[in-house]
Amino acid sequence: MILDLTIGDLTIDCANAERARDFYADLMGWEKTTAFGSLAVKTDKGMTFLFWEPDMPYAPPVWPEEPGKQQKQIHLDFTVDDVPSAVEKAICLGATKASMQYGGESCITMLDTEAHPFCFCKRQSEAEFGVHFEQKYYSELADYSINIDCPDTKILREFYAGLTNWDQEFHWTALVSENGMNVHFMQSDFDYIPPVWPEEPGKQQKQMHFNFQVSDLPSAVEETIKLGATKSATQYGGEHFVTMLDPVGHPFCLCRR
Repeated sequence: MILDLTIGDLTIDCANAERARDFYADLMGWEKTTAFGSLAVKTDKGMTFLFWEPDMPYAPPVWPEEPGKQQKQIHLDFTVDDVPSAVEKAICLGATKASMQYGGESCITMLDTEAHPFCFCKRQSEAEFGVHFEQKYYSELADYSINIDCPDTKILREFYAGLTNWDQEFHWTALVSENGMNVHFMQSDFDYIPPVWPEEPGKQQKQMHFNFQVSDLPSAVEETIKLGATKSATQYGGEHFVTMLDPVGHPFCLCRR
C-alpha cells in the first residue's frame, strides 16, 4: 500500500532557535517564517526547516565523533559554486570551520551556530555530473541534501523508500523527494548510537527529525509499522501526531494533515 504521505518539515534541535533560524535564512537567502508554533525557514524548493529548543537541555554533537560522545545523527550538505566564499560568509554569520577536514578543497565541513556539522560541496559541471549520474537530475536536485547516519544503508533506504515512495533511481544510497531534495543514507564508519526518545540526561539525542503529513493517521501508523517502524511508547501529540521510530531508532512524526 502506498501511503498518502507528504514531507512536512525537518525539525532541527538547538539551544537558541532564533539564532539558528536567522543563520540559515541569512546563509541561504531563505524566507523567515513560523510554522506549527516554531520559528522556521522556507527553502527555495518549498521545504520547511523548523528550529526547536527541546525541553531537555540541547547537547550539541561532537565532531569528529568520539566514543561515548553525542553524535550528529543527521546533517545537511549545501551545493555551492564557490566553496571559499561560502565558508567566509558562514563564518561571518556565526559558523566555525571544523578543525578536522576530510573532503579536500571540494567539500568543507562547518559547524553552525548550534554546533551541528554541515558541509559545503562544490557544484560539479554538467559534464562532471553526467559521468556518475543521469543528466535529468542535474537541474532537478535541490541545492541542499539531508544525510542520515545509520549502521546499514540498505535497510534504512528501503524503509524510507517504502514509506515515502520517493525516487530511487538517482543513487543506491539516496532517495529524491518530489521537490528535488536528496536524502542520503550514510553507513557510519563509527559505532552508530541510536537516539534515546524521550530524551534522557547524558544520552544520545535525536538532533533532527522528520515530520510527515498524512490524511488518515491511524492507518498511516499501522502501515508504517508493517514497513519496520515502531510506535514510541511515549506520545505527546494526542490526536494530532504520533511519534514513530524508524528501523535504526531515529524518531519521526506522522502528523494529521
